[in-house]
Amino acid sequence: MSNQRIWESSGWPWGLELLALIFVLAAIIIPWQLAAEPHVDMESLSIVEQRRLEQRQQQQTGTFEDFFNFFWSLGILGLYGVHLLMASSSINQITTSFTHLFSPLIFSMITYYRLAGVTTTAGGEERALLSNTPGELILWILIVFALTLLLARVRAIRHGLKFKRVEWDVNSKAARDSTFWSELAWTIRPLIYKPLSYMASDEGILIKGWLFYLPLSYNVIQSVEAVRKVSVSESATFYSTTTKGLVRVQVKDTKQPIYISPSDREAFIAYCNRHLNRGSVVSLARDDSDDE
Repeated sequence: MSNQRIWESSGWPWGLELLALIFVLAAIIIPWQLAAEPHVDMESLSIVEQRRLEQRQQQQTGTFEDFFNFFWSLGILGLYGVHLLMASSSINQITTSFTHLFSPLIFSMITYYRLAGVTTTAGGEERALLSNTPGELILWILIVFALTLLLARVRAIRHGLKFKRVEWDVNSKAARDSTFWSELAWTIRPLIYKPLSYMASDEGILIKGWLFYLPLSYNVIQSVEAVRKVSVSESATFYSTTTKGLVRVQVKDTKQPIYISPSDREAFIAYCNRHLNRGSVVSLARDDSDDE
């Protein structure tokens, strides 16, 4: 038996949180800092002109640009607060939540928009910080998203190392058919959290994907049963690659079931139910001993 703590919440994804926070700070600080800097080559001015320019800049403190940056900062900080609330409510067993997977990209787009209108002085000439072209924007998005996926992958691998001493009695690959692309992929989440395999031990179930690990201890599972066909419109969470021949995993304290698609469905269900029933017998025995 391994430590039961590995089946608990995977914790806060600090790598992805730091990436999102970097873009938040960049969107606030860089435009404000560059707006406060003079866009004039001071060395080319006489001492009198330099003093006049400094006096003019001091008088411009509190202008429209300052208020504009101030309200932008409030809006970005408010959005980051919403991100923290959503992330804290979605932190569970899965290694990387949907919120943390897309927040860095959202905040990076805000940063790009803020920096696209900023100019800086180089060699006595004013130049735009970003070219603000479609190609540059696409490259920006691809780089940020690739970095986000890399951090999520590293986090999944590190979390998977916690289970290296667990003895897996069942290891089933995800069953695949055409319904994944025709039905499931359109709901986005199954496309992002596409499973590779399902593993089961005497302690719980582990759903493995390229971007995520989802451990489910038998302590949090209410039932495991077979279903023939499921509609993607149903209120449920899909970690499957088909809508046919699924396994319905009902987790305690939630109404939404989890659907998975192990290729060895019957053996997988029989094994899980055997350990679920054993847990129920042990629980009943404890209740009887307490009554006595």
